[in-house]
Amino acid sequence: MNVGPIALPLHPLIFIFSVAVALSVAQFIGRGEASLQKAIFTSVWVGLLIARLSFVIRFFPDFQDDFLKMFDFRDLGFDLISGAVAGLCVAARFFYRSPAIRKPLVVALSSGVLVWSAANAAAEFSKMPEFLPAIALMNHEGDSQPLTKGDGRPTVVNLWASWCGPCQAEMPVLARAQLDHPHVHVVFVNQGETADHVDDYLVSHNLHIRNSLLDPAHAVAKAVGAVGFPTTLFYDSKGRLLAAHLGPFSKATFNQALKEFYPLATSKDD
Repeated sequence: MNVGPIALPLHPLIFIFSVAVALSVAQFIGRGEASLQKAIFTSVWVGLLIARLSFVIRFFPDFQDDFLKMFDFRDLGFDLISGAVAGLCVAARFFYRSPAIRKPLVVALSSGVLVWSAANAAAEFSKMPEFLPAIALMNHEGDSQPLTKGDGRPTVVNLWASWCGPCQAEMPVLARAQLDHPHVHVVFVNQGETADHVDDYLVSHNLHIRNSLLDPAHAVAKAVGAVGFPTTLFYDSKGRLLAAHLGPFSKATFNQALKEFYPLATSKDD
């Protein structure tokens, strides 16, 4: 979902909706019991805090250049398992210390988890098997170039624009990753801007990238159904879509994605 320059990824929206469902169920069956609402709120924020802390610890070297990035939750760097365990432990504490809210607490949390699971499953099921679009675009030398080189390397396609704030924030991260991971083909596809404008932007921000292509008609965005920028798509070596990410990456979350989708390719770069 895209609202002006703000990209809203689907999975955080599903999480927020699931928490809202849990709170609504608690309000309905708990008859406004304040301790029940407190139990759910505390379980959620402690779970999120531990999930973020666990992620930061795992990828701590990627935060050493900018420690403040550890507190920037917009990169969606969270460890699901550690966060879920922490949240359940907090909920269990309320469960054993407050007998009066045991049943509504279980029902409310179960409702939230059920909605979260069903919504995520529906989102995954609705994805059709997709392949890298067979589209050739102009590079900055004026030559036509396909999105993939067909050399057996997996391909990451980043759709961006210079007016997009989140795109600006993540561009140095992806530019650095392009150098650090030569076994992964990273392609930057600018959306709707001229070659001169893109060149001026890259020079003014001291960005040095390869595989920079121009897409003035948004052909790639239309082909992949992108709803906002930046959108980053991960394809395997055969051009099959593995995942699509809406919103900016931090260094840690992008490295996490590369290791998750391309473990063999990234191991060659270590």
